[in-house]
Amino acid sequence: MKTAGTIRTGTIERWLSMAILILIAVIGIAVYLRQFDFNPAVVAFQPESHGNGLPETSIQENLIDTAGTEIFPFSPPEYFNPDTLYEKINGRADLYLASGFSSLQTQRFAISESADQWVEIFVYEMSSAENAFSVFSMQRRSDDTVDTRLPNAYHTENALFMVIGKFYVEIIGTDTSDRGKQARKILSDKCMDKFGSQTGRSMPNASLFPSDGFIATSLQIIASNAFGHEALDRVFTGEYRIDGAQFTAFVSERENAEAAISLAAAYQSALLSYGAEAVDRDTGIDDAVVIRFFDTYEIIFSRGKFFAGVHEAKELEAAIRLATALSTHLEALDER
Repeated sequence: MKTAGTIRTGTIERWLSMAILILIAVIGIAVYLRQFDFNPAVVAFQPESHGNGLPETSIQENLIDTAGTEIFPFSPPEYFNPDTLYEKINGRADLYLASGFSSLQTQRFAISESADQWVEIFVYEMSSAENAFSVFSMQRRSDDTVDTRLPNAYHTENALFMVIGKFYVEIIGTDTSDRGKQARKILSDKCMDKFGSQTGRSMPNASLFPSDGFIATSLQIIASNAFGHEALDRVFTGEYRIDGAQFTAFVSERENAEAAISLAAAYQSALLSYGAEAVDRDTGIDDAVVIRFFDTYEIIFSRGKFFAGVHEAKELEAAIRLATALSTHLEALDER
């Protein structure tokens, strides 16, 4: 005789089996219907989707003209504004937005008929040449090699980065082949021709810093929130090698001497509020202060309209020598 427990268990098993069968049927129907729902992005990147192995040319104007070369548009040009930038470079958009970002144009170009080798060009339009150089310098890779053909440019194994006036340009390839390198060279020249004519080619330079010991490729512009202090914007930094050690000098040109003095005082107060302590040490530099923060030293001063100093130095005496040279250099600039 079947017991109530046996009947109840059998009923549960039948219902579970039916539920599983229904679920399998639903999944099967969804998969069947899905095969007719193509993603346009997938189609665009399938070489066999077009007779010549390349996508059809967009009705939009291409980012640059590659006629006469063996490089072909591989995707339509795309455009991003400050509201949509995160869609393309999510995670890095804040740096660009804080540095006066206006727009981004991108497009991919194939360098083989099968489209298995391609390059993507990113052209960031910033509000000024200084802001373009800021993102260029802040994004600089550690494995860079200076590209001597171009002003303010460097390349890595598969990419080339450059500044053209108010435009910051990245040309990033899929491989490290010689063919890819040659394609990036051609595309960089095309970008220089197009965007250089739009904006001029004047660039920020290292003239704010004394040359002795200066590492030229280290020049950076921090557009905002320099050293974690919100009042510090438009700050140039440069690296020095002194007695085998590396030091960071900084300079920011303000509206006038009063603004530079005020900013130096504000930065000093901020450091002290974070737990740093003033060091009683005569640097020989008028109005300079030395701050110790954990095991590093900060030297802060103003010279005319310039706010300046040495940042996070581990060796105080060498830092004082650098600060003295920087002070003398800026005093001469301020007198011009």
